[in-house]
Amino acid sequence: MKINKQNYTGLTSNQVKQRINEGKLNIIDNKITKSYKQIFLNNTITFFNILNAALLALVIFVGSYKNTLFILVIIINTIEGIYQEIKAKRTLDRLSIITTSKVEVIRDDVLMEISIDEIVLDDYLVLYTGCQIPADSTLVEGYIEVNESLLTGESDPVIKQNGDNLLSGSFITSGKGICKVLHVGNDNYMNKITSEAKRLKKHNSQLNQSLNKILKYVSIIILPIGGLLFLKQFIYGGQNFNDAIVSTVAAVLGMIPEGLVLLTSVALTLSVLRLAKQKTLVQELFCIETLARVDVLCLDKTGTITEGTMEVEFDVKISNVDLNEIIGNLMHTLTDVNVTAQALKEHYPCQTTFKPYYVIPFSSNRKYSGTSFYDQGTYYIGAYQFLFPHGNQNLEELCSKYANDGYRILVLAHTDKIMDNESLPNDLKPCGIIVLSDVIRADAKETINYFNLQGVDLKIISGDDPITVSAIAKRAGLKEGHKYIDATKLTSSKKLQEAINKYSVFGRVTPQQKKEMVLALKEMGHTVAMTGDGVNDVLAFKEADCSIAMASGSDAAKNAANLVLLDNNFNAMPHIVDEGRRVINNITMSASMFLIKTIFSALISITTIFFGQAYPFEPIQLSLISACGVGIPTFFLTYEANFSQVKGNFLKNVLERSFPSGFIIALGATLITNIGLSLGYEPNMLSTVCILFTGWNYTIALLKVYKPLTIYRKIIIYTTQLIYYISMIIGQSILELTDVTFNWLMVLLALIAFSSLLVDLTAFLFKQLEDKYIK
Repeated sequence: MKINKQNYTGLTSNQVKQRINEGKLNIIDNKITKSYKQIFLNNTITFFNILNAALLALVIFVGSYKNTLFILVIIINTIEGIYQEIKAKRTLDRLSIITTSKVEVIRDDVLMEISIDEIVLDDYLVLYTGCQIPADSTLVEGYIEVNESLLTGESDPVIKQNGDNLLSGSFITSGKGICKVLHVGNDNYMNKITSEAKRLKKHNSQLNQSLNKILKYVSIIILPIGGLLFLKQFIYGGQNFNDAIVSTVAAVLGMIPEGLVLLTSVALTLSVLRLAKQKTLVQELFCIETLARVDVLCLDKTGTITEGTMEVEFDVKISNVDLNEIIGNLMHTLTDVNVTAQALKEHYPCQTTFKPYYVIPFSSNRKYSGTSFYDQGTYYIGAYQFLFPHGNQNLEELCSKYANDGYRILVLAHTDKIMDNESLPNDLKPCGIIVLSDVIRADAKETINYFNLQGVDLKIISGDDPITVSAIAKRAGLKEGHKYIDATKLTSSKKLQEAINKYSVFGRVTPQQKKEMVLALKEMGHTVAMTGDGVNDVLAFKEADCSIAMASGSDAAKNAANLVLLDNNFNAMPHIVDEGRRVINNITMSASMFLIKTIFSALISITTIFFGQAYPFEPIQLSLISACGVGIPTFFLTYEANFSQVKGNFLKNVLERSFPSGFIIALGATLITNIGLSLGYEPNMLSTVCILFTGWNYTIALLKVYKPLTIYRKIIIYTTQLIYYISMIIGQSILELTDVTFNWLMVLLALIAFSSLLVDLTAFLFKQLEDKYIK
């Protein structure tokens, strides 16, 4: 039946104000960004910041003030992290306003649109297909079908009639109705299970997992090694208390990858800001990285490949009826608001010559709608396969003729029976077919070609006729567009898994099947992204590694997606992938440089505890190494447009690049220090040799990690290394460096000459062990 808002005047302005004053407002915490307080605390109160503060206190306690320089780097890093997060927060908050969910409400006898957080208790909402129910309500007029899968896990639609309760968080799959709000804010069922109902579960990020693993192990070993090193140097190494403290602080500082977390955060934040310029709203930070690893992209036809609009091309009569009159009357009675209904209403103006008795709203599960009319029987309009499940050869041939050309076909069917339920009669007869066409997006072909070239397997998954979808896919440039199947034939999990490998186009897919397809692909070891814009995509969104929604899509789809394309710009997809690749590639190289210092500091400390006499560096010397060997070059190189395809495991790639250099630096510094001290050489001179040797190995590491060497990379690397050696000359006294004797200069030159070979040999041996033990 057609709803009539005139039966309801809604709340008055005074009643709304009264409820707002009483706190009966639908305030929902839907923010995707941290608060300013959270940003400040997350960047300041960290394990490593607290540890650095303790190390600063120790250095000040022993009066070695020049070695407090490292704290300036920590402060700068913290300020930079806070600044970038606040900048990203403001950008995302502005963008999220664009996607703020709206709802129609009746107030003062006027239908108006408000944000869902402006709903008050007892409001009368007008909800229709595609809407997510924003507050617990009672249906007071109309007829709707509701999918409560986000709440119950059951995907079957639930029919709601007058007097039935509607749970917030579920979404309407068909129909239209007026609902009275029962609960608001924290009293809503949705708010009580927010993490399960509206929010996507947090998907695992390889980058995030790897960084957490690195930080976890460093956090575990750093304090025991630092304590043992101090005891070894102070009690058994003959150092005085002050010197033991300073060298221990240097060792602990060396093991802290102080810029690694900041670098990752800044790199991701900069990507968010770049994507914001492409009108892409990032709702989950690490999904940028995930999309760059995607090897299967599932595309919903409507809204991605096509514009999401349709137009009627022509119709074909099968029986002697007036199609304009019949469809015009159907369009008057049906409350469907999907694009097909809009195209039909535009082509067939509404008529009121028939008197409606019972309305069958469209359902994505039934694939048809209809109306019973007094004295006319019942007319149905929908997909051929669902209206005639037992077949009709002549009708099938006629439909296939046009479907093969990429058109969408609707069948108008009739029974003399006046139906009062949603079931199909067994005497249904076709009256005619309506031929509609999808408008392919202007950017679809270019974007699909991009993914074809990148080796990403594309799957077109649609609820429409597979022949039609296949024709559209071929027109859009899909290489395997001719490989299609009707998903209604996939009656078991085994058949679905076999089909997902064999076919590229799937038609007549139910929402539950979309979800099962994504799960099947993930079980095969693929990283899966899903694009869509409708409520029927939400179940698949929940399971995909990365989900992308169009801003013009349903509230449910936008709320569930990791990314929202605010301009509905499908051609932004390559930019998003490129940003993910930039992030992973640059962080992989930068993290490799950061871990070199962590690795050689940990190895030198361990060898000193068991075999050595003293840690060879002071904090201020490590600050110089960190700045010129890691901080400055990685800062500038992180901005590079590095869009090469991501391969391999992040942690393995990082260790493969960092461990050989870290090991050779540790080996050389340990030999120089222990042999030199055993022969009675001055500790400061030996430290100078170690710093020169370390600097040279950092140059080698930068050149190896950042291959291939572009002009920009060469300029950054050689400039920072020049700064390193100039700083050693200018700051010789502050760094406590001395002249190197001829004998040790020869030793240094020999070590330098063989460093690259030793690094390569270590890399080869490490890779053999890595492939065997590191997963």
